Amino acid sequence: RGGARPLPAAMAGRAVLSGAGRVLLAGPALPAVPGPCPRRGCGEVAALRAMGFSQEQTQRLLALQPRLGPEQREAAAAQLLLLGLSAEAALALLERSPALLRLPTERLRERAEELRRLGLDGGR
Repeated sequence: RGGARPLPAAMAGRAVLSGAGRVLLAGPALPAVPGPCPRRGCGEVAALRAMGFSQEQTQRLLALQPRLGPEQREAAAAQLLLLGLSAEAALALLERSPALLRLPTERLRERAEELRRLGLDGGR
């Protein structure tokens, strides 16, 4: 706080200070770093793929509620996967009951906990 922060080695010797602590770089551009994706939905695609959904399954899931926020869709998918369902089974359930995607995250979590308490797992 209050002091200058050291620059990463990749930026050493190329930085030019530009008022209010902002740094402008001189020279060739650095490679892209993880962060917000310039295309709408690509971060959501990556998150769903990391959960185990295939590219085709991810596209089907995104098509279910196109205007739905990514956090809501990811939360619903995560709760179903935590129940032990496979990605295909979770997607089939969401396709049959897309209203699950619109449930508030906390309500969905409570329902999933109740199902676990009752003994539901991926094999049953």
